[in-house]
Amino acid sequence: MPNRAFLDSNVFIFGFERRNSNSHRILEMLSTGDIRGVVTDRIVREVMQYFRRRYGKDLASQFRDFILFTCELVLEADVPISKALVALVGARDAGALAATRALGLARLVSTDRDFGGIPERRTPREFLHDVGERSHAGDE
Repeated sequence: MPNRAFLDSNVFIFGFERRNSNSHRILEMLSTGDIRGVVTDRIVREVMQYFRRRYGKDLASQFRDFILFTCELVLEADVPISKALVALVGARDAGALAATRALGLARLVSTDRDFGGIPERRTPREFLHDVGERSHAGDE
């Protein structure tokens, strides 16, 4: 089974907009099945809203399909989100951390500093190192 990791919305955004980024390499690995992503419904909505605003509804729909075909979807409503998690990372990011922990995932891939003190958090660069892939100089 390929490596599984929770992927934050910034991985998808940076991966599309920055072709020489570590996030882009993660998207390539998703498309080939070398890794398996996990996302929540909130992540899918965030990515779609971003792409719809910047690139239009057609690209937003294509990206939604890419995420749903390459990632496992977890509904935040199905994951218990404790007040302690909200206090740790904020209300917007608590669902991602709750899903990561509920599924027993070792990695939550994000450039978001709100996850800074979380042991599961990896930047895209750190994640690529973890799975034995070459990375670019920047974190994203």
